[in-house]
Amino acid sequence: MITNSKVTIYHKGYDENTRSTKWTRYNYNEAWFFGGKGAGINKGYNDANNVEVRLPYGQNADLDIQNFSIGDIIIKGEITADISKQQDLSNYDIYNITSISNNDFGNNQHIHLGGK
Repeated sequence: MITNSKVTIYHKGYDENTRSTKWTRYNYNEAWFFGGKGAGINKGYNDANNVEVRLPYGQNADLDIQNFSIGDIIIKGEITADISKQQDLSNYDIYNITSISNNDFGNNQHIHLGGK
């Protein structure tokens, strides 16, 4: 599968001990990233900020569908900072995951994420 970007995913979880939100960061070096901020003639206003991300299994070690949930954060590029709240990412263009598909069949096995 052709890739064009690195991607960082922040997975939102819950820490039972501290009874607070916990964010786990996953960095993937091989991703296909399409879309982003701004309206376009072909997409219109409703879908202007949509993104699609494909993460190929064969090119990303430890890729697991369980590491993604609706509402998690997608950022184009490699971010090395850990966060305690979503506002810690105010300097980046962030997208929230709205759909997850596990395409684990055929020649190009990958996880497909949709975001807004």
